[in-house]
Amino acid sequence: MPGAVDDIAAEMGIDAAEIASRKAFLELTEADAGHLRGIRGKLAAAQNGFADGFYEYLRQLPELAALLPDDATVARLKAAHGRYFASLTEGDYGDAYVAGRLRVGMTHARIGLTPKWYVGAFRKYLSDMLQATWTASGGDFAAFAPVFDALLKVVMLDLGLTLDTYIHADKRAIALRDRAIESSVNGIFIAAAAPDDCRLIYINAAFSQIIGTPRDKVLGQPCLCTGDDDGFAVIRSAIAEGRDGYTTLSRQRSDGSQQWIELFLSPVRGDADSVSHYVGVLNDVTARKEAEGQLAFLANHDALTNLPNRSLFDDRLRQALARADRGTGFAVCFIDLDRFKLINDSLGHAAGDAVLIEVAQRLAAVCRSADTLARLAGDEFVMLLEGMHDAGVAAGIAGRILAALAPPVHAGGRDIDVAASLGLALYPDDGGDIDSLLRNADAAMYAAKAAGRNTFRFYDEAMNRRASQRLALETDLRRAVVRGQLELFYQPQIRSADGRLAGVEALLRWRHPERGLVSPIEFIPLAEEAGIITELGEWALAEAARQIVAWRRQGVAVPRMAVNLSPRQFHAADLADRVERILAAAGAANEWIELEITESAAMAHPEGAVQVLRRLRARGIHVAMDDFGTGHSSLAMLRTLPLNVLKLDRSFVQHLPESETDAAVASAVVTLARRLGLSVVAEGVETEAQKHFLADIGCDLLQGFLFARPLPAGEFEAWLARAYPS
Repeated sequence: MPGAVDDIAAEMGIDAAEIASRKAFLELTEADAGHLRGIRGKLAAAQNGFADGFYEYLRQLPELAALLPDDATVARLKAAHGRYFASLTEGDYGDAYVAGRLRVGMTHARIGLTPKWYVGAFRKYLSDMLQATWTASGGDFAAFAPVFDALLKVVMLDLGLTLDTYIHADKRAIALRDRAIESSVNGIFIAAAAPDDCRLIYINAAFSQIIGTPRDKVLGQPCLCTGDDDGFAVIRSAIAEGRDGYTTLSRQRSDGSQQWIELFLSPVRGDADSVSHYVGVLNDVTARKEAEGQLAFLANHDALTNLPNRSLFDDRLRQALARADRGTGFAVCFIDLDRFKLINDSLGHAAGDAVLIEVAQRLAAVCRSADTLARLAGDEFVMLLEGMHDAGVAAGIAGRILAALAPPVHAGGRDIDVAASLGLALYPDDGGDIDSLLRNADAAMYAAKAAGRNTFRFYDEAMNRRASQRLALETDLRRAVVRGQLELFYQPQIRSADGRLAGVEALLRWRHPERGLVSPIEFIPLAEEAGIITELGEWALAEAARQIVAWRRQGVAVPRMAVNLSPRQFHAADLADRVERILAAAGAANEWIELEITESAAMAHPEGAVQVLRRLRARGIHVAMDDFGTGHSSLAMLRTLPLNVLKLDRSFVQHLPESETDAAVASAVVTLARRLGLSVVAEGVETEAQKHFLADIGCDLLQGFLFARPLPAGEFEAWLARAYPS
């Protein structure tokens, strides 16, 4: 019995001893084999005749006709039966014969011919052979009886072998199913339908693993799906109605942690269609539920601070509006950090993020339990203050917010001063819907910035008008470069020793088509907040470089052009490369240009400032520190900065020489600069007395209205011609 048949025979325990035992029970002897061999030739002539009738009969039954779809199939089976008939009467019923019968049984099981049809077909086959055998025996019962008895014995041997293959196939299928169920990653259980607590009679290994309880402690216990928890209501209803059920259950593990289980349950029906058992499948979906919870959290919260985001805040604000209709007032407080961009630009985004996290924690500490704090974007926060019956209570909370932000925040290896501008809008006076309340609180916040920052303001209608004007101005400013509305004014810097021209400062101006000249005090902060200051600054540098080249070609002797850099420009990593490209495009020598940076910009990140200044100085570009004395420079840090010039702020010049304090400061700055090898420019010189005092203390250069106001290029050329006639 080669191949698979050998394996099947071995699995079924059908060996030579088993075959001998079966033959002995059937009383199948060599004499029977001799009877069949003796009549074989006579039966062979009749075989084709009763085979035709046999298959015609089978094709009349719908269940069997499906297995005999065409004549070719029938012809093939007739040939196979011819071979079977030959072996049936051959008289050799050893190993080869048994192997053939097992092969037939396996084939029948595989194609789906069920045992009832197989036994019925065999009955038909034998009935048809009965007449053929009688005829072959010459109608002599004495000759017929032993032959047909032998035929019955062999056929019963065949039938037993074939039915054994069916039984074996069923056992293999059941074993495969059991192994699949037992090795499944899903928890599978069977519970008895009675009693009412549906006790477990089977669980697989995964079930035990999922619920964390050994199998021997689970079997015989009430089914998991009969708990008293509300989460089981769907399953209890399915059991009561005898139908499929599905739910997701929450349970507590032995270690106290929460577990989520997905449960499917189906009834198993027995006699009279009554439910005898329940089959269930359960899966541990804790990781999925936690992921869903995390996604839901992320959808409604800011990833950096874990505060509610705009979506969740709007929902809370909607709820507050609904409650307010019942007479409960509230306020919206818009919070924007002052000069936060400078922190990001100078210390990097990691330090900026650390500041935002600390600010969020401080603001949350101010929040009352009923309030909602959210981060909208960047450095913008908003707070919903519930139960605000008057502005006084809201003002008190705003004051506590400012106080909470007053201590420095430690980030980026240093202490950083943080402040904020707050805008408050009250419901219903300042708006009756989400958009108007947020818009008006935002307008109030800008009013706080305009008032000097680090303070708060309430909304009023005038504020709204100013916000609209500011928005329109910002829109116009974004288009000013391409529309050619920007220009430079020029103010001379005079040597105190001999009154000669030492240089010119280029000052950016915006000539608005309707408003005329817009003050730099108004549009420079707007450009910084709108994020377009770099574009304006680079335009100013390019125009100043082009102008000094033009003047020098015309014979106008301007030694050096000073141009202001914004903090954002100064902290750009490729500043030196950008400056050199702009100057090269204009044809200006690097030494003709002096870049002015503010003291606060340099001191925000002094280590980085040193590197930037060194790169500029290495390319022959002069650097001046503007507004010196107004920031927080340490003398030790100032000593390390590679500067060329200090510019004494006008606030120390305007009261000279009368103010002894300002006189002392001015003298100290000049002395300090000389010790550091720097030149000093005094800004805001307006009187002869100031001029003489500054000259006497050794100030190198003077700049102010005493000599000339900032002038357009043509007027500056005319002034220069008058002041220094050739």
